[in-house]
Amino acid sequence: MNIRPTHAPITQALLAATAVTGMVFWLGTSSASFAATPDTAAPSAITIPDAMRTNLKVQTQPLVFSSQIPVTQGLATISAASSNQASMQVSAPADGQVAGTLPQVGQVVQAGETLFEITSAQLGAALSQWQMAQAKVTLAQQNLNRDSALFKDGLIAKKRLEATRGEAQMASAELKAAAARLKAAGADNPEQNMGINLPVRAPITGVITQRMVMPGERVTTGQSLFDITATQDQWWLLAISPSKAPSAGQKAELKIAGCPESAPVSLMDLAVDPVSQLITLRARPKSPCPTLRPGQITTATLWLEQDKPAVSLPISALTELNDRTEVFVQRGQNYFSIPVSRKGEAGGQVFVSGSFESGDRVVTSGVSQLKALALGMGAE
Repeated sequence: MNIRPTHAPITQALLAATAVTGMVFWLGTSSASFAATPDTAAPSAITIPDAMRTNLKVQTQPLVFSSQIPVTQGLATISAASSNQASMQVSAPADGQVAGTLPQVGQVVQAGETLFEITSAQLGAALSQWQMAQAKVTLAQQNLNRDSALFKDGLIAKKRLEATRGEAQMASAELKAAAARLKAAGADNPEQNMGINLPVRAPITGVITQRMVMPGERVTTGQSLFDITATQDQWWLLAISPSKAPSAGQKAELKIAGCPESAPVSLMDLAVDPVSQLITLRARPKSPCPTLRPGQITTATLWLEQDKPAVSLPISALTELNDRTEVFVQRGQNYFSIPVSRKGEAGGQVFVSGSFESGDRVVTSGVSQLKALALGMGAE
């Protein structure tokens, strides 16, 4: 009965020692398992037999870093103003029939240039009345000059001179009225209108973006004929998802294939369109792209400035290995596979991030050979 209290401290000490030993063992095995985790292990060089090295057709390029990443593509509308409202409408100045060749949509015109002519019966009648009034003024002035000379020589009475002067004044008033009617019929300058064809001129320098009339068609005064959009400025408008939009202060540009320069984003909508759930970026190039015209729709790519540059490489350099996207790099005489994350793609180039090292050269040709060797094929 006295033995139990004597051995109890010994038993407790043994249990404590066993627990400590077990914890040390657990920590040791646990640390070993973490150290062997594949995610933290350094990549192993691909085994390439010496006999195959001479036949290995591999091309590489140095790492090319880019701080700008293409994040999305979309359809951009080309405009002459940030609001997409910079057009002027050309209307028929008089009733008549379209004569001559009409300009085509997309054609560039200069301010004051004659676009076509309208054969106007109204203009013809007004021109005829003006010509008759002009002839009466000429005759009345001749009569006045003659009677003034006769009166000076005392050969006619003053009453006759006053009557002749009154006729001249009446003819002049009729000419002014005829000129007003001619101008109302669409004539710019009565002195220069020698026919019944009324020229229709471009009000501004720009490009024809819409045509609402056909050759030979009869038109009425005020009828819309053309839309001309000014070309002194050029804006590119791109609707995108708000999730792709640049953050405050982030540099953003739109690029369009075939244009010599990109257009920095100058304006961005703050409100989301309730129908499309998109916002619109508005970019303005320093000089208009010569291949684009207002009203045109084309594909544009949005590029954003990134804090961490990405590696730019040909999309053919990517391969799928071990259920992930990887690229092969050359380090000295050895080749390694590096897992990468895709950040963007444009123009056959892909932008990626990965555990690259200084001096790495990305394999751009011969990827399939290295992939086979990495999978243990072809090394026999």
